[in-house]
Amino acid sequence: MTTGGRTGGSRGRPPTFYEVLGVERTAGHEEIRRAYLAAARRWHPDRLRGASEGESAEAEAAMRRVNEAWSVLGKAESRRNYDQQLVAGAAGRSSVFEGASGVDDDPRIRRIDPRLIDPEFLAARRDMQLNEISDRSAMAVRAFPVLLVLALLIGIFVVTAYADNRGDASPNTTVPGPSLGAGIEANDCVDIIGGPSLLKVPCTANADGLVIGAHLGDGSCPVGTIRELELSNGVWVCLGAV
Repeated sequence: MTTGGRTGGSRGRPPTFYEVLGVERTAGHEEIRRAYLAAARRWHPDRLRGASEGESAEAEAAMRRVNEAWSVLGKAESRRNYDQQLVAGAAGRSSVFEGASGVDDDPRIRRIDPRLIDPEFLAARRDMQLNEISDRSAMAVRAFPVLLVLALLIGIFVVTAYADNRGDASPNTTVPGPSLGAGIEANDCVDIIGGPSLLKVPCTANADGLVIGAHLGDGSCPVGTIRELELSNGVWVCLGAV
């Protein structure tokens, strides 16, 4: 079976890992790495979509053999041990070396996904990550004006409520009911009679006003006052609309 670029081993023996990758035994690490990448791109299942069942099986077996070769030749110590076995006549995956190089049987050896060192795959994945970052940034930019408007509305509401509370809290805005006239208190509807003085009446459209506060001349009427009237006893009454 052809893998990295050469056919099987001579005299019917299984190909060595060097033959699987199509390199000489004297090849340097970088040459072996490039040979592995080329073989991995050729036999990776993603490259063979739509292939027949037989072709897929052949590609899977070739990919497995390529990964096994790289798992041994890609590391200086395992390659050195493998070379010693080749010198001793233990070509291929001997029983002595199998425990150290078999990627399917030894859980200590992690299978390498060739896509992780494929420049095309890495470039595509980087572009996808950049697009995701760009989408999130665009969403944040679109949401910013809405958040800004909400913050402004909340600020206006807080400032307005604070100002109203300060206006309502001014001193000397109310006095006891008897000072306004017998039985008259805040929130009573009144008519203004001679004196002037106040007369409590039903809260209808004919009433002269609604008592909302009073002061002794040195204060101020609360918000909502539409008329201030000085009574005969010197008290200023604050009248609002009925």
